[in-house]
Amino acid sequence: MATLEVTNEQLRLIQQALDMYSRIGIGQLWAIKDHPTYYNVLRDKLRPKKQIEVGDSTERGEVVEIGDGYIKTKGHWGNGEEVRTWTDVENVKLSIDYGEYHRIRDEADKILHTGANMLLQENFSNGGSFGIYNPDVDESARAAYDILQVIRHEFWKQDETRSNMTVDSSVHLGTKDCNKIKCELDKN
Repeated sequence: MATLEVTNEQLRLIQQALDMYSRIGIGQLWAIKDHPTYYNVLRDKLRPKKQIEVGDSTERGEVVEIGDGYIKTKGHWGNGEEVRTWTDVENVKLSIDYGEYHRIRDEADKILHTGANMLLQENFSNGGSFGIYNPDVDESARAAYDILQVIRHEFWKQDETRSNMTVDSSVHLGTKDCNKIKCELDKN
């Protein structure tokens, strides 16, 4: 047995990597567009290149006031419309062109879907793929899925607001040696 010591944050990254690996293994190539590099680069390239001014639309609402070390925006946060003050001004970002953003991502979906069908010699409709237990899926994708389920379940057990109605509330393992997968989290 091997042991790997990582922080909980690093374990989340491992979980995400295993999820991506298992998704690619069942033919969901379009999942790569959700990798933080692609997500962030596309958003940054579509973001207007100008200083924020009163009246601008940001990801935190419409700018109503700018002061020394703060920006006030008007938006909806579950309590109806309200004005909020943000002191992390470097994180207040101008809104992107969401129409263009979704157009590009939809086009990437089509290309990645076509690639998956070509590589698997299938004719899946958009969003279609093999299931994780399909006999054509490599065992490594299933093993990755089993490991990520164990990790995901451990994070679920630590969540005080957890629900039994979520995929992480139980673990259904199916690969050789899956009973040897163990995970312990820090209690913080």
